[in-house]
Amino acid sequence: MQLIKNTANKYNRVIRYLISGSIAAGVDLALLYFFTDRLGIWYLASAGLAFAISFFVSFFLQKFWTFKDNGRRKMYRQMAFYLTVALFNLTLNTVLMYTLVDGLKIWYMLAQIISSGLIAIESYLVYKIFIFHGRPEAAETGPKILIATGIYPPDFRGPATMLEALPDALRRENFQVWVITYSDVRASAEERGVVYRILRRSPAVRRHLKYFLTMFRLSLWADLIYCTDTYSVGYFSYLIKKLTGKKYLVRFAGDSAWETASRLGVTTDYLTDFQKKTYNSATEKMKARRTKIMVNADKVIAVSKFLAKAASLIGVKGERLKVIYNSIDFIKENYDENKIKQIHDQFGAEAKIIISAGQLNPWKGFDGIIRGLKEIEKNLDNKAHFLILGDGQEMENLKKLASELGVEPRVHFLGKIEHEQIMDYFKAADLFILNSHYEGQSHTLLEVTKAGVPIIASNIEANQEVVEDGRNGILVNYNSAEEISRAAVKILNDKSLAQNFVNQGKEKLKIFNWDNTVKLTVETIREI
Repeated sequence: MQLIKNTANKYNRVIRYLISGSIAAGVDLALLYFFTDRLGIWYLASAGLAFAISFFVSFFLQKFWTFKDNGRRKMYRQMAFYLTVALFNLTLNTVLMYTLVDGLKIWYMLAQIISSGLIAIESYLVYKIFIFHGRPEAAETGPKILIATGIYPPDFRGPATMLEALPDALRRENFQVWVITYSDVRASAEERGVVYRILRRSPAVRRHLKYFLTMFRLSLWADLIYCTDTYSVGYFSYLIKKLTGKKYLVRFAGDSAWETASRLGVTTDYLTDFQKKTYNSATEKMKARRTKIMVNADKVIAVSKFLAKAASLIGVKGERLKVIYNSIDFIKENYDENKIKQIHDQFGAEAKIIISAGQLNPWKGFDGIIRGLKEIEKNLDNKAHFLILGDGQEMENLKKLASELGVEPRVHFLGKIEHEQIMDYFKAADLFILNSHYEGQSHTLLEVTKAGVPIIASNIEANQEVVEDGRNGILVNYNSAEEISRAAVKILNDKSLAQNFVNQGKEKLKIFNWDNTVKLTVETIREI
């Protein structure tokens, strides 16, 4: 009994669809009989009347009961589309019957059953994707923006937090905004009709197909697609533009082709060098696809001057390119003092806590910090503890390295930390190190600066836009264990220097202003 109940709950919309269709068919037959045999109306006229009435019965049942689409503002448009589908299905049924009976020599009754089944499936998908809830219901005021993204809260990475704040900021500027995202969780009751979540746990083909179809139907409503990456989301934006002419904007925060090639071990080249060299055919195809996405976008927002430079190398024209920095000043400082104390207490009152955070990818340089830890320990009387926040493909390699170097007791792999807790870890830190080979613009550096923690960062272009060497932090050559250890000891042994870096960091943050981010984003959208 429970199995039956669970199955019914899972397929309740399909069951309602079949029941609605059966009721409409029953009404059609009953009225045909009543008008012809009881009222004596000519059978063709009876058929027309019966079809018209059953059409309305079918439409209203499917709209209000099957698909729970209670919006009335676009009902007449939906009705016209519904009638078009019905007339198309009459033609399709004739073609299928001819093919099955005359072509494949199938018994005509069986052929009609097969034809009806195929048309029922086709109709269900058309109703679901294009007619009922095909477009969000909203008042017709202000430009309509569809934000298409791969990450969104409760995802823990910094850009997800910004993307949660952006829709509300745009709505305050009189935009209508909806969001589609890949997600590990389903949309909450409050999000339904505003945030569309495509579950990551679905098989890849099904997941991407569902994302594209949902994005396509939402794009029919939108004036502009705001896409946030050059992976599948960006490619879908490109395809939709080719199919419908819909304009789209790309927020360029990282090069998908370079990231994938680096993750697969195809290249260790710097991002700008990667644009100029030729690699294997698979990598070149990724580069070509990314280039299509970028150069066909109506606008590209680069989140740093460095990425604007990379976008130019990819082929984006200057008039389509704009630099708009990330910002984090909209995030409330909601630290948990008990949690911060608890983090400190587990390592001892005199412990020096060093933190780094991010996905454990080859270019993030966690290995360089681990290699420098031995020297740091020696100069701090074994008081240093290195906390790694995040997970990824390099986890086991990093654990092995820590064991080989004899620093395993001092290296703590904490895995993925929820975003609302990660700021407590930053606040508990005495030092933050970002030793990456590549950053588009590190959202984490901004969060750490906001938390009031001194910073060591690799001397790459994007980091230079946030950290000025010797003013609000120290820049070191990427993966130089010697430079990392020397800078760490210098900061951890000099409280006055550390505090000066923190104070200057607060001043630097004024550049990364949320109001300015929103203002420039609105201006860019209105230019399209």
